[in-house]
Amino acid sequence: MLVTAAEIEKCFHCQGRRYAEGGRLFFNPSGASIKGLFRGSLLTITLLAEPIEKGRNAYIRLSLDGRMRRIRLPAKEKSLKFSVREGEHSFEIIKLTESQNNFLGISRVETDGEFLPVREKKSLKIEFIGDSITTGFGVLSHERYGDYQTAEQDVTKAFPHLVASALNAEYHLVAAGGWGICRSKYSEHSIPDFYGNVDLLRNTDKWDKKRFSPDLFVVTLGTNDFSYLADLSEEERLRERTEVKAHFIAFLEELLREKKPIILLYGFFDYPDLGVMTEEVWREISSPLLSTLEVRSASSLDDIRAGHPGRRTHRLAARRLLRCIRSVLLR
Repeated sequence: MLVTAAEIEKCFHCQGRRYAEGGRLFFNPSGASIKGLFRGSLLTITLLAEPIEKGRNAYIRLSLDGRMRRIRLPAKEKSLKFSVREGEHSFEIIKLTESQNNFLGISRVETDGEFLPVREKKSLKIEFIGDSITTGFGVLSHERYGDYQTAEQDVTKAFPHLVASALNAEYHLVAAGGWGICRSKYSEHSIPDFYGNVDLLRNTDKWDKKRFSPDLFVVTLGTNDFSYLADLSEEERLRERTEVKAHFIAFLEELLREKKPIILLYGFFDYPDLGVMTEEVWREISSPLLSTLEVRSASSLDDIRAGHPGRRTHRLAARRLLRCIRSVLLR
């Protein structure tokens, strides 16, 4: 049985913002996934993944009957083939790396038997909006600092995936390393300017919100802005901070139009003024739908990996966020 790109969403459970183009269904964001069931003895998945530059290849986690493998994808079309005992089997592919570093397009999924209906019961939907912290960059590194490599990234070790798994929730990530609310020394782009897109950069068509209506938003933005602000003179910093704050408020007011709870998460790094601004924004907007939550910083836990929070920081943040989400949803 052959499933083409045009049929993938009908036959399998798909997660994350996605779009069809050129005979492929693209799953570019971190955490985007496809899950299916089949009866047979052979599974073949044909895909194409391309990095923007050397060292930024796409990585996926492939699970077959619960057995997981991390796979580095080459910059060319590739068919992943798996032989199993005749019977019913499950599979899942999760993209581990960020959309602005590489893309992942699936053109066909094939078995020598038949694909079975997938029944996913996920009553809760969460959208996480952030930067490289949100996508789990650096969690696999053994060094405190180093070059930006996708080999050290794994979204399944980051707090969004940990929280979604604990709540059995479907989740989407809109996040990019180096991007901020308004200003960043690492990128000319900002999340609010591209938030409405199907894909941050590769496809600028507008995302149809009806395809995924979150019950809750978790926003973790500002680290890159405050890294930029830290290098300025006091006069410049005050002026730029005012602009960052205005963009932050405008973006949150846009999200509040969805009339769903929003949790502003901060504290992963020691930028005290980011916490101050977050609380200022919370007070100025003054909406019952808006909450703030501070987590422990990576430096306080001696858990900096490739300049980012390590696994322990993400685990502790996930625990704290879980308690907050349960409290918010019970209001």
